[in-house]
Amino acid sequence: MPRVLLTGFGPFGSHDVNPTEAIIKTFPSLLPINNPFGRGSSEVSIEKHVLSVDEDGSHWTAQELDRREWDAILHLGLCGECTVPRIELRAQDCLDMTIPDNSGRHVRNATLSGIGDLHTQVPVKKWNTQEWTVGVELSLDAGRYICNETFYRTQEALNNHKFAIPCLFLHLPTTDHFSRKDAATLIRNMLAHMLYKPSIKVAAGIFLGDKGFLAMRRGDDEPKPGKWEFPGGTIEHNETPEEALLRELKEELSIEATIIKRVGRWDHSYPFLHVEIHCYLVESSNLEEMKMTAHSDRKWISSQEDLDLDWLEADIPIVKRLLNNDY
Repeated sequence: MPRVLLTGFGPFGSHDVNPTEAIIKTFPSLLPINNPFGRGSSEVSIEKHVLSVDEDGSHWTAQELDRREWDAILHLGLCGECTVPRIELRAQDCLDMTIPDNSGRHVRNATLSGIGDLHTQVPVKKWNTQEWTVGVELSLDAGRYICNETFYRTQEALNNHKFAIPCLFLHLPTTDHFSRKDAATLIRNMLAHMLYKPSIKVAAGIFLGDKGFLAMRRGDDEPKPGKWEFPGGTIEHNETPEEALLRELKEELSIEATIIKRVGRWDHSYPFLHVEIHCYLVESSNLEEMKMTAHSDRKWISSQEDLDLDWLEADIPIVKRLLNNDY
């Protein structure tokens, strides 16, 4: 039976009540869920814990990872200024507390580790959250208080953990803006998506030139930031791979392209996502006029040394084949 850790916080600052504490205490300990991506269902064991609003609380989950086994971790926190719940995709390497925590600690403008911001590895952007019955926003700003510190410390520990465990932080508004019933529905939906692996199809374009073939570096606000890949994106339900590729190239690079030929198909399973990649040779007459909206850099790849770049794992077999001039 899958086991999930669900955490919340007690009151803090000017908030006499923290809705996440009440949600934790009333949430069921056994939860039936259905696979949101296909067939299958299971019953999930929920371990619930109310964290203290201080440094000890922010470290609790990270410290317990060495002694407990969980298949997913979902942190809940209160966002007093929010009117819509927010799924946080990034924990910032920053602690800047406008008010003291419940232990009296009051740290301003400090880093948490110095290694930089940490992005969740959970493919939330592939969940079609805009179609959920309970509305939710995707956020890159978990604040600079205990919520962000907790999310950061957990992800920091998971980066060195022996198992790949999905972890997210959900910020909830006060009960004036969001009911506990809707919160429970949203949490159930998120856990189902975290415990089952989506499978997506993507189209990738390979531009060939005198200097080799073109690779792109993912932007800092993208999933797996800093990784090198081929431009392209997800194939929608009503699209062919070719249609999806031309659309994505226009959206990501602001260029019109032409498909020359199909190179092949590759499959890769990440810890939380299965990807089916359809690759094509492409060309464009205005390649030098591209405007990068999802990437931070580009590079022409031509030698075996370029394999040392920090590639997306799914793209490595494709790079090896191209370097062998097999296209």
